[in-house]
Amino acid sequence: LLLLDEPLSALDARVRLRLRHEIKALQRTLGVTTIMVTHDQEEALTMADRIVVMNHGAIEQVGMPQEIYRRPATAFVADFVGSMNFLAGTLMAPDKVRVAGVDFACPVQDGLAPGQKVSLCIRPEDVRVRDLPADISNRVPVEVAELDFVGAFCRAILRARASADVAVTADFSSNLIRDLGVDIGTKLDIALPPDRLRVFA
Repeated sequence: LLLLDEPLSALDARVRLRLRHEIKALQRTLGVTTIMVTHDQEEALTMADRIVVMNHGAIEQVGMPQEIYRRPATAFVADFVGSMNFLAGTLMAPDKVRVAGVDFACPVQDGLAPGQKVSLCIRPEDVRVRDLPADISNRVPVEVAELDFVGAFCRAILRARASADVAVTADFSSNLIRDLGVDIGTKLDIALPPDRLRVFA
């Protein structure tokens, strides 16, 4: 058993990226079971076959990287692994959450009672902007409040036009920014796909 306690934390980004691949290749060649501690979510997602997410010494979730990222079991996991939008709302029905007076379709929730306060969650890259059909679920008219260049994409803060208190972070590709002429103050419609939404008490 090989135990690694944040072995890459003191290295610069370029070296860390190269050593990730070398450690992974070496581990697979030797076939040695390896447990590695890291606070770097990207490192965990790219290197691990299985991830254990811990919070104050307690296990919150165990699973494959895709499962941890796409189907977080708790709000802590959703917030800790990657970026996540949290919208405060109320569960109106097993498949409906009301946020600031707007009802959003969501996957059917077991174990939560109608009337319960919940968080409606979606990842920034799952916010849909292009080619929205007229009858698409969870359409929200928004205005771009902030736009930060992050290299390969831009991170936008979008405020609902019906309620300035409701804001969603979305990741837009450079192509989308160019094609749609997105800038601060741009008004557009977005959609929050029901199959990409998570609901937590």
